[in-house]
Amino acid sequence: MAILFTADAFVNTMKSIATNYNTLYVYCGFGAPLTQRNKERYSNNCAYNRKPERRAKIMAASNDTFAFDCVNLIKGVLWGWNGDLNKVYGGAVYGSNGVPDLNANDFFTSCCYDRTDRFDNLIPGELVWMSGHIGIYVGNGLAVECTPIWSDGVQLTAVGNIQPIAGYPTRTWSSHGKCEFIDYGSQPTPPTPPTPGFLPARGYYTMGDQDSHVELIDEFLAGKTEGDYFGTYTKFAVMAFQHIKGLEEDGNIGPITLKYMKKDGLNSWITLPSRGYYRVGDSGNSIAQIDSFLANKIRGNYYGTYTNYAVRALQTIGRQDGVYTDVIDGNFGPMTLATAEYYGFSY
Repeated sequence: MAILFTADAFVNTMKSIATNYNTLYVYCGFGAPLTQRNKERYSNNCAYNRKPERRAKIMAASNDTFAFDCVNLIKGVLWGWNGDLNKVYGGAVYGSNGVPDLNANDFFTSCCYDRTDRFDNLIPGELVWMSGHIGIYVGNGLAVECTPIWSDGVQLTAVGNIQPIAGYPTRTWSSHGKCEFIDYGSQPTPPTPPTPGFLPARGYYTMGDQDSHVELIDEFLAGKTEGDYFGTYTKFAVMAFQHIKGLEEDGNIGPITLKYMKKDGLNSWITLPSRGYYRVGDSGNSIAQIDSFLANKIRGNYYGTYTNYAVRALQTIGRQDGVYTDVIDGNFGPMTLATAEYYGFSY
């Protein structure tokens, strides 16, 4: 068994195919450009491709369209596919690099390890699987898969086991695992999700919730925002303020944002630096006053816009530190709670 890609390189290749190339779902296709010769060959090589509607799509495809199916997308890339329109299989060499020609189920079973049906530890570059179908998790709640539905080809889809994402079709998978041909490096160990009890029955806190547990969350997040340094918590709190006021959500404090803050009670003596705005990395007494102003907006027992944005700050920092692997959505679920505990939250 040979390592053929790092996880990052594998993910970047898959995302590039999904976004930068013309592709079509063609059963048994592992990257062949649909030249006239390949169209004739593939449209007659199996019952699925001979279906009138599928054959019509194959024959109508442009010559710069590449043919893939779900598992052959993975095998084609591992076999060396590089998008070469002058090669019969786009640069792939069938059966090369020690990668076996297996169907989706057998490939997942034979070529993946650490297989699990838990999706709280999914990392980019892993393969996601359901009976008869396979894809690649590429991070931020998205997978790359080749399917004849939706966009009919290689495409980005939301991993429903994490949550739907606006603008993407959603698929819920059965399991995931690491591919033996991919180097995942040393992965940080995410905190263990806590036992049930703190979170509500639905499994997470979200906008509109109100109880004593939300008050504890708000107090914790407000404490992270306070200080005299313009960091990630300050940025997201500013974005929450801008969202409420209908301003551009850039997280910087320029003259318009500052004017609205002063109207809301920020000390009137605060002036902007010579560059004309405050941003991440700034510090000092003025930032301390701004942080205190924003922290007081977060405190309470109601899960509103400020809580949501503060949770996004927590999730962002957790992801940067390698201890949060879920989506950045502003909801306070098991992985967010575990991340908060990692940074000192107790209840």
